[in-house]
Amino acid sequence: NKDCETQIDAHGAIQTRNPEELLEVLSLLNWAVQALTETGHDVPDEVTAAIARIVPTLRALRHADGGLARFHGGGHGLDGRLDAALAASRVRAAPDKRLHMGFARLTAGRTTLIADADIPPKGDASADGHASTLGFELTSGRRQLIVNCGSGARFGDEWRRASRATPSHSTMMIEGVSSSHISPKKRSRHAEELLTELPTVVQGYTLDTDKGRRLEMSHNGYQPTHGLTHARILHLSVDGRSLDGEDLLTTLEEADKAIFDKNVRGGIPFAVRFHLHPDVETSLDMGGTAVAMRLKSGEVWVFQHDGQAKLSLSASVYLQNGRLRPRTTQQVVLSGTTMAYATRVRWSLAKAQDTPDAVRDLVQADPMDTVN
Repeated sequence: NKDCETQIDAHGAIQTRNPEELLEVLSLLNWAVQALTETGHDVPDEVTAAIARIVPTLRALRHADGGLARFHGGGHGLDGRLDAALAASRVRAAPDKRLHMGFARLTAGRTTLIADADIPPKGDASADGHASTLGFELTSGRRQLIVNCGSGARFGDEWRRASRATPSHSTMMIEGVSSSHISPKKRSRHAEELLTELPTVVQGYTLDTDKGRRLEMSHNGYQPTHGLTHARILHLSVDGRSLDGEDLLTTLEEADKAIFDKNVRGGIPFAVRFHLHPDVETSLDMGGTAVAMRLKSGEVWVFQHDGQAKLSLSASVYLQNGRLRPRTTQQVVLSGTTMAYATRVRWSLAKAQDTPDAVRDLVQADPMDTVN
């Protein structure tokens, strides 16, 4: 009962900010309620209240395909487990438009977008935390499109460490520098590699517009070292068929400009990464200025940008529990060099015009390369 009050905050969040871990907590609490009820015991109010707080948060972290957003060491979850836990809770409360456990959610039509819009886990809670600030995932119907690489913990220390770094997430970064750092292992009772040098200010706001829903985010993780703040604006259309994005690296104060001037020299390289699910087929289009992305449902999405950066397709991996090895996939990368106090990159992701609003999509599990 005490843990329900102290480990789950007033808004149904846990300190690790791991969505799959929160699902595990809800599943255990549901089991406890069932066991107490079947044996004729009263269910403590603390347990009932904790479940009521958790459910809206998990609903906010649920993609259109029924899986969880994959952040801070958590996976997509076993098929159907999230929905089963939500149904077993018998709590009908829906999420509101605020951040839930530090994540922002945009949804329209068949499209869901979930973004990391808060400070990463701190201290001991960050043992599995990722430098994923302002990263997002996007799912169309029952198909994942934009993803994070996921947790590499099951594949060894090198994969685990690489998966926690900013390049493994769909966000903007200064090349070679993560928005949060990972401390080396210490020879002590606690041997975890914790997150250090975190962003101290992370902001995330959602608002409704005539053309859809807009998410505005920013973080200062690069301010101490490079004088730069990363701001990101994401706008999902009313019908969910298009996402307009804008990434900005900028100095805010005179002191930031002085730090930037010391680092700029030949320019500061940056990259905006969009990791794709392995089932997405890609091809460069329009003379190499766009990327066509075909989902197994038959939907086609087209990625374009404003020409302020170089567009390329690069190798990536999709790290998934239950697999014997990492799955190969691709990432779209917008790369460039900033030499000014403000550098802006605009991009868009939209369904091709001949892609219908609704498609018949039967998901079939891939039996290959799995571990029971």
